[in-house]
Amino acid sequence: TLPFISYGGSSLVSLLIGIGMVESVVARRKLIQD
Repeated sequence: TLPFISYGGSSLVSLLIGIGMVESVVARRKLIQD
């Protein structure tokens, strides 16, 4: 696997998941407003 996964990989994954959740919420709000 990629070397960065061995150190800080879990934190990176959790960060990406958090960003994805925020993006989905923002997208849903935009759709509701329209």
